[in-house]
Amino acid sequence: MSHAIFRERVIRARQTPLAEKFLAGAELFEGACEVTRCGIRAQHPDWSLTAVEAELARRLGMQAKLVKEAPVP
Repeated sequence: MSHAIFRERVIRARQTPLAEKFLAGAELFEGACEVTRCGIRAQHPDWSLTAVEAELARRLGMQAKLVKEAPVP
């Protein structure tokens, strides 16, 4: 990305109200969950919605555990 484009994105991000940034974070998380659900469905097309959601929860739990146990630099 060119320096000018990056600079413009930084300026816009700094001008974005905190409430919008907060909501964008939630939207990004939900989008990531949906991508993960699609991946789980692709790996296990015979699974029920309940099984897919349980696997998503398991994977999110693994992520939380990895972050919690990560060494602090």
